[in-house]
Amino acid sequence: MRARVAIVAAVFSMTCAFSAESPADDGFGVLPTQAHLEYQDREIMALVCWGLNPYTNQEWGFGNVPPSRITAKRLDPAQWVRAMRAAEIKSVVLVAKHHDGFCLWPSKHNLGYSMAAVPAPNTGRDLVRETAEACRREGMKFGVYLSPWDRHQANYATPAYIDYFFAQWNELLDNYGEICEIWLDGANGGTGWYGGVNGGKGERRSIPKDYYRKPRLLALLHEKHPRAVAFGGNGNWSSGWCGNERGWSPETWWCPRKGEDGNEYWIPSEADFPLRRGWYFHANERPKSLAKLVKAYFETVGRGAVMNIGIAPDTEGQVCGADEKRLAEFGEWVRAFNASDLASGIPAAERRDGNRLVVEITLPAPGTFDCVDIRERIALGQRVQTFSVEVPDGDGWREVAKGTTVGHRRLVRFPAVKGSCVRIAFEGLAPPRLFPVALRLSPAVAGDDDVPAPDTYPKTGWRIVEETCPAPRNAANAIDGNGETLWHSHAAGASPLPPPQSFTVDCGETVRMHGFDYTPRLDGCRHGLVDGYAFHVSSDGRNWTLAHEGEFGNIAANPTKRRVTFPESVKARFFRFVATHAVDQNDRVAVAEIDVW
Repeated sequence: MRARVAIVAAVFSMTCAFSAESPADDGFGVLPTQAHLEYQDREIMALVCWGLNPYTNQEWGFGNVPPSRITAKRLDPAQWVRAMRAAEIKSVVLVAKHHDGFCLWPSKHNLGYSMAAVPAPNTGRDLVRETAEACRREGMKFGVYLSPWDRHQANYATPAYIDYFFAQWNELLDNYGEICEIWLDGANGGTGWYGGVNGGKGERRSIPKDYYRKPRLLALLHEKHPRAVAFGGNGNWSSGWCGNERGWSPETWWCPRKGEDGNEYWIPSEADFPLRRGWYFHANERPKSLAKLVKAYFETVGRGAVMNIGIAPDTEGQVCGADEKRLAEFGEWVRAFNASDLASGIPAAERRDGNRLVVEITLPAPGTFDCVDIRERIALGQRVQTFSVEVPDGDGWREVAKGTTVGHRRLVRFPAVKGSCVRIAFEGLAPPRLFPVALRLSPAVAGDDDVPAPDTYPKTGWRIVEETCPAPRNAANAIDGNGETLWHSHAAGASPLPPPQSFTVDCGETVRMHGFDYTPRLDGCRHGLVDGYAFHVSSDGRNWTLAHEGEFGNIAANPTKRRVTFPESVKARFFRFVATHAVDQNDRVAVAEIDVW
């Protein structure tokens, strides 16, 4: 067998050129800009979320929390950056303003709701500048997120707000050196404080199409920072959302894709997910395990996307010890993985036939590998539409993996193989152009360890005593301990019932309730995801007290279990969960599980 493989390799090497030496061409289809090439080469980035939300245990602030709540005693953006650098993160996007409207810099357009208004010793600090300077000291790129939605500003959803929006963008783009990326969030319009309307209870506002003037903003960005990309720009100089916040990009992703104007642009995938469960720091959460981060690496960077990890400094203003440790572990794994290449310096043989390319690598001695690392020369366009990986098996070849698009980078995993030869066949829309293929062995990772011990009350003896939906009367599904069953307000063959909808539970005995957990539907469907709630408690099932009301921020993009902590614990035997609002059309309700702790 070794002799046969050697003969084949020799024939390949005599008749065909090595991939890196393939004839140059003028490119195929839509091509990336220089900004895109640099952006994709960075591979791992971070989105840093800090502000008022950690102090109120919220994801989306309402816009009414006073800046005096910020009491961080060890606020240190340089520590944030050092922790991220250890994780092989190459660029940082700072959330300079989230939906609550609070600014992490003393914006001259909003001094009253910015760092200029926080108590000593942090009064007037410019966290945008401090983070940008720390990034440059560590050799990292810097970008900014400025939420288009602003729940604080009274003029939001009017033409005057757009003037404010662009004035702040000009502040950020003019005063902080080179910007590598800006972030445009997809959350647009909704309930907010808006300067205290309705006695501070807020109102729901909507915006017209093209309200934020994206083409104007993209042109401004390109004028001031031609080597920057815009996440969510959906046009020229843009990157695109992978479609979820769970750390994976689709198996197939063509970077040439249509923008909002119908024209085709190079728009690579950016796969964002938080290191913890939420984007902001919550003391009851823990960082994802190393195993989950490694899995996300293969399903983001390994699918041609940029991996975006959400970093949440705590109420002291630090990346906490647990998060810092996990980031360092991940960085160590990434460095070890990318340092392993059994094929380094070994000429590969290739055979071309039109848009088909076969690459064969023969090692001087058998080695163990479980990953083929493929990279297209995307400066010449994205071409590969399918590929397969084979290893020798007796007198023939055995397929160990296959896939679709490659793009910037494709990490093809399979059960570890010990051998001296591998063959990869590519089919392209045009003749594939590749960098040298690498053969890697993934460093071992211990099993998943980020599942906390249950701390909720057992549901033995719980029963539904009331529900508002006349049919299909399935509220028991929300307390059965099975996250795959649903309480919903849409009976088969009937019109869906909109919120508010509720169910009432008798726990069978009086317990001290500190809060509750809400598990949304986890089947990938958005219909009925609850984003507004009220939670009532009772000792006798007749007299009720409101324990908490609020919203599950960002639930549509990040449908994960949410924990709500009551301002004060309460003793009760009964509780009533009320779904007051749902995402999208707000025309139905769906809940997988409610727990009490």
